[in-house]
Amino acid sequence: MSDFKVVYDDLSTMAKTFHDQAGDYRKLRPDVAPPVVSGGDAGLDSAIKEVADLIIALHIGMADRLDDHGDKVAYARDSFHRHDVDVHGVFEDLMG
Repeated sequence: MSDFKVVYDDLSTMAKTFHDQAGDYRKLRPDVAPPVVSGGDAGLDSAIKEVADLIIALHIGMADRLDDHGDKVAYARDSFHRHDVDVHGVFEDLMG
């Protein structure tokens, strides 16, 4: 474990990238879910609308997952930082 080093800037960059990509993915919604047109049959129209709604829900869910991962990376970064500060604080207290 002596070779293990947490690079806070890298974790910050990773968290920001997840959040940025989630936003970019959300912006693709008009391309993923164009307006549904009538097929001429109420049953067909209903089925197409249900599938379109499912695609939109999956699209939003994927963007939400990207945001969740960004939040988790940011939390990990903050946890590592708090732990690192605590260890250094204890060391400084003992050496004082």
